[in-house]
Amino acid sequence: MIGPGPQGPATADLSVVVPSYNTRELMEQALRSVEEASEGLDVQVIVVDNASSDGSPEMVESEFPDALLLRSEQNLGFAGANNRAIARARGRHILLLNSDTVVRTDTLCTLTRYLDDHEDVGAVGCRILNPDGSLQLDSRRGFPAPSTAFYKLSGLSRAFPHSHRFGCYNLTFLDPAEPADVDALSGSCMLVRRQVLQEVGGLDDDYFMYGEDLDWCFRMKEAGWRIRYIPDTEIIHFRGESGRAESVRIQFRKNEAMAIFVQKHMRNRYRFFPVAFLHIGILIYGIYSFIGPLARMLALPLLDGVLVFASLWLGVAMRYHPSIVPLIRQVEVSSQAFGLDVNPTRWLTPPPYTEVQWGLVYGVAIGIWLLTFRLLGLYDRRRYSVGWAALAVTVGFAAVVTTVFFFKDYNFSRLAAAAAWACNTLLIAGWRLGVRRLTHSTSGRRLIRSRLLVLGTDELSRHFVQRLLGWGELDRQLVGIVSWHGEERGQEIAGSRVVGLVGELTSLVNKYDIDEVVFSSESIADVLGAVRGSGRALRQLRLRMISPSLVDLPSHAPASVENLPLIDVKVSR
Repeated sequence: MIGPGPQGPATADLSVVVPSYNTRELMEQALRSVEEASEGLDVQVIVVDNASSDGSPEMVESEFPDALLLRSEQNLGFAGANNRAIARARGRHILLLNSDTVVRTDTLCTLTRYLDDHEDVGAVGCRILNPDGSLQLDSRRGFPAPSTAFYKLSGLSRAFPHSHRFGCYNLTFLDPAEPADVDALSGSCMLVRRQVLQEVGGLDDDYFMYGEDLDWCFRMKEAGWRIRYIPDTEIIHFRGESGRAESVRIQFRKNEAMAIFVQKHMRNRYRFFPVAFLHIGILIYGIYSFIGPLARMLALPLLDGVLVFASLWLGVAMRYHPSIVPLIRQVEVSSQAFGLDVNPTRWLTPPPYTEVQWGLVYGVAIGIWLLTFRLLGLYDRRRYSVGWAALAVTVGFAAVVTTVFFFKDYNFSRLAAAAAWACNTLLIAGWRLGVRRLTHSTSGRRLIRSRLLVLGTDELSRHFVQRLLGWGELDRQLVGIVSWHGEERGQEIAGSRVVGLVGELTSLVNKYDIDEVVFSSESIADVLGAVRGSGRALRQLRLRMISPSLVDLPSHAPASVENLPLIDVKVSR
């Protein structure tokens, strides 16, 4: 069902509509950036909260009292939430904006001025960037079609991105630095003329999440309006933050949205093409999209599982190998010389387990080791850490020995387990060392603390440095501050020394062996420029953005830096 457009005449320049679902920290930053970009405009901000459970609506009420907050007792989805706000919009233009975005100070004025100057344009969008400065492809798109589906499924669109034919969906053949008429824009940042909404209505509620922007633009173009992409300004989009833990559900929603679009618009447009083929293609792509990430997620545990199995097998084989017979015999003779009744010969014979019992022994031991690896972070940020891998093998060995102690029937040999521990240490830590050597990865370098740089000397960065130093020894070592201002080099700011300038970031990372860079949300635009110019060095680090809510944190030290209000920034590799 298509939502209603705004009612009555406009009484403001711009209405900014922000749907919210469990993105409190990012929402706060998004609204602050909107405040900074509102100068010179009469801006109405409308936040629709989709039954968040992280305190998002309370934060909006306390920190942004001028914003109109609409609470929903259930998750209305992206289209439903936006429609509820659009009906209350007072602006002559309405901006759809995701809660996980940061707008530039000129973004609102630039987009508003463009619609004011081009009366035949119904909607306009700008450059939408990943945190590392790369362009998000859905900043501007073509409409789906049987041919584009084939190019995407076959990989031709990736193989020939600059081809007008094969790159026609993501418009990769267009220069992102040039303005262009396009079929569709991203709903994460799209400015629409009020008159257009009164003609074509709001978003279609049939789309819960994803696809509604395509459908909206399709209806605008059918009504004769132009859709325009301009590179004159840009926003940063921390894509997918509200659904990080629901990747399977998100993929389902994407496929569902595409199926709705095909059924709604493609049936009449391609009358002689079997639309069922498109639905089959959507299903195949959905299965591929699910299996691909699942395979990548399971690849490391599967590799470690095979190596642990090999280590166990080698440990048992070494323990009961015939070459140790002379040693066992010598132990027997020596024990008898001291009058001890010891019969070590029985140690030469493996336990009389059935195949099922041996399978249980191997399965439980492998499971314990893999669980230990996961708990100690070997499948997260420490995936290539040699030290943590060795520690995890040792902790797993202790857990295995402790477990079999309580099951006497399976307490076959601690020596075999010890041999497996030695083999595991060589194999599990060894392949990570090899990857580190080949890729120069810095992920998870240290057992105890990672080395950290703070990027920027603004007020929030200083506050973070003061807090970190005041709390004392946590799990990060603050190396120093990197400044944009040459006169601050060597100075002590907030209790920490300025070790260099942003232009020297690559050399500073190498010089001080840095694992992590923390930057303030107040300096996001400058950080974007630094990332663009830093090359590979910064892209290999862990990047984290300080949330403004840090100032409200209690003065006592948290157990870990992981508990601080820091937002991970994922960059393209």
